[in-house]
Amino acid sequence: MKRYLYNYQTIVTFSQPVVQHSIILRCQPLSNTFQTIESEHLLLPPYYWLRNGTDAFGNRTVYGGATKPISVFAYVSTGIVATQEYTERARGENLYLYTLPSELTKFTPQMQQCTQTSYATNVFDKAADICQIVNQMLSYATNSTTVETSATEVFANKRGVCQDYAHLMIALCRANQIAARYVCGFVEGTGETHAWVEVTDGFNWHGFDPTHNRTELQGYVKIAHGRDSADCPVCRGMFCGQATQQTQISVTLQQL
Repeated sequence: MKRYLYNYQTIVTFSQPVVQHSIILRCQPLSNTFQTIESEHLLLPPYYWLRNGTDAFGNRTVYGGATKPISVFAYVSTGIVATQEYTERARGENLYLYTLPSELTKFTPQMQQCTQTSYATNVFDKAADICQIVNQMLSYATNSTTVETSATEVFANKRGVCQDYAHLMIALCRANQIAARYVCGFVEGTGETHAWVEVTDGFNWHGFDPTHNRTELQGYVKIAHGRDSADCPVCRGMFCGQATQQTQISVTLQQL
């Protein structure tokens, strides 16, 4: 078992004051069969009312809103998590849901054909082959895609960021009748949030990181999952006003 200190910080700056700012956050680690929360703290401005909840996928949420006009919204999620082998038991989920194409993970016949080089006979090995195919197919390019870029666009353009690698791997898994889901969280080091994939053999979920072509995940802390990234954004907000906004994100995950 390994223990990690995580620190996630976000600062959203508005060009002018806004009112009725409402938020929903998924920024706290999950408790499951491979990770245990030893301590945690969530810090937000005192003029936000907050409620804890759970979304349709079982992810932890915090939702709320500001009670006065704001120009800056900042929050910190920090704590200590203990992790072991990345294997999560499937507990009554509708696995069929994760075999169906979602809006961001649709696939084409051409995409199906690109996995025909794999002769693996079990789910884990087939997923590992797809993970490698995606890693070799794409070039990592920041600012080359948006949150609305689909797997079919990524496949055509052959570039993207971790979210796009995950979407393409999920699409190719589903094209091969493999149940797969999108995961967001923290990876060891300093940077921003990271995205990877979980695939199930019907009994357990196993993690794969196509961005780095990893099939045994160590130094990963999971915060949420869904059919694709639209199901589990770390932060989503709404406000009244004509302001533009800039967002700064900083993530650190360090082994203790």
